Amino acid sequence: MKYIVLCLLLFSLSHAVGFTELRYSDAFGKTKKLFGDISFSKYGVTINYKDVNKSIVYSDGELEIYDNKKQIQLNEYQKERMGAFFDILILIHSNDAREIKENFDVVDKGSVETLFPKDDIKEYLKKIELKREEDGFSYIKLFFNNNDTIEIKLDNEVH
Repeated sequence: MKYIVLCLLLFSLSHAVGFTELRYSDAFGKTKKLFGDISFSKYGVTINYKDVNKSIVYSDGELEIYDNKKQIQLNEYQKERMGAFFDILILIHSNDAREIKENFDVVDKGSVETLFPKDDIKEYLKKIELKREEDGFSYIKLFFNNNDTIEIKLDNEVH
């Protein structure tokens, strides 16, 4: 589920952009650092993690996750949650201000926006922080209700 969060980083791209992800687990008190590439298409997103040989493809509402090129099977609950995250990421990527405000309460503080979910996703997601640069988003941090966080920083390099 938390792999999905990476998508929040993207600005309008049809090619891959490198990123660094820091995942903090409150239950274990540990942070894991991952590296990868992310790209958006009109109807989906693709994430390729470099260091763990894992990839995620979400297209037209269909989700596929691969670990060492072998597809991982998810139960319906996992698919539903991950699909909801991808739909949110695609929405944020679209930068549709009207629809974003329909789904989130937005607090804008200059280059940083904080999004508070309005719908069912608020059951497990507290908020999202986005840092904007002139050319799009450069930083996203997700705060989960279990006190886990995912912080993603885009590299300036396009692949």
